[in-house]
Amino acid sequence: MKFIHISDIHLGKIIYQKNLLPLQIDLLKQVIDYLVTHEIDVLVIAGDIYDRAISSNESIETLDWFLNSLINKHHKKVLMISGNHDSNERLNFVSKLLEKQGLYIVAFPEKKIKPIVIDDVNFYLVPYFKPTYIAYLYQHESFVSYQEAFEYYLSKQDIDYTKTNVLVTHQFIAGNKEVIKSDSEVILSVGGSEIIDVESVSQFDYVALGHLHACQKIKYDYVRYAGSLMKYSFDEVNQKKGMLEVEIEDKKVQCKMIPLKPQIDLIKVKGYFKDLLENEINNQDYVSVDLSDTSLIPHANERLKNVYHHILQLTYPYLNQHSSSNQTKANQGFEQKGPLEILEEFYLKMKGEAMDLQTVNLVKDLIEEETQSDT
Repeated sequence: MKFIHISDIHLGKIIYQKNLLPLQIDLLKQVIDYLVTHEIDVLVIAGDIYDRAISSNESIETLDWFLNSLINKHHKKVLMISGNHDSNERLNFVSKLLEKQGLYIVAFPEKKIKPIVIDDVNFYLVPYFKPTYIAYLYQHESFVSYQEAFEYYLSKQDIDYTKTNVLVTHQFIAGNKEVIKSDSEVILSVGGSEIIDVESVSQFDYVALGHLHACQKIKYDYVRYAGSLMKYSFDEVNQKKGMLEVEIEDKKVQCKMIPLKPQIDLIKVKGYFKDLLENEINNQDYVSVDLSDTSLIPHANERLKNVYHHILQLTYPYLNQHSSSNQTKANQGFEQKGPLEILEEFYLKMKGEAMDLQTVNLVKDLIEEETQSDT
């Protein structure tokens, strides 16, 4: 069988006061078109459907349109879990009534998971949970970590691993290598206790993950984050966004990434102010500008908007790198130094280069003029 794996839609996401919902709607249309065109009957959504627990009316209407189009118009099945951004109670509302229509929503971990069986493949839906919820669910003493709670939860399930099994979860699964994370992701806990070892899920035939916004595999080819549908922060500009097409036959899995194209992209440009002014006009994308200049440019943002019409962020990496708290602190023994020497040291710290002779002579004249006026 084939199915599409997506996650982290974050309906209603706003960045720099820009509402991304119109772009998200277009991307969801692309998802629908792909399912219909390629005759794929199952969509798996691995959490973070909304960006906020209390979602806007427009976001709720968008999800209603998306699910109605897939299920009632095109007769697809949708398997969906809640993520850490979602309101479990709101997603869970009338979920049981909708199963007959082909919509399966699991917002709270079930004491005994009832797998959804489609074409002899068992889908186990495990929404995001905190260890305290599992302790409450089984009247167990508290767990010290997500790992302990997750393994305990799986141990309570009756899973026949001789069959073809797919796990859908929004827990933070990681392996023996550093995962790719983004600024737009919310930290689940302090101190790394949210991390769950990939070996805890290695017995499944495919693991459909949500939470991390970069599309990536975790140690095994069959353990995958689909990533977000589009870029939600400027540290994601080099990431490829889309959905995963998964094919399973006789417990063998093939997976490929299907790119999605947003109407407006997030991009980052870097260079000197005078050079960027000469670039080709971009009146479409949301832009972050990194200026290489070593001093502030007056009205740089407004002037660059003639070239990049939608600048959302402007930074000076050089100045940021050299703006530590110690930079404005005088060197030891400054009491014995003259004003010119102190100013030269300050200039070097702030600019990263020594004063040229013309500047030195100018400062000398100013100091001399000030001294004469005092006397």
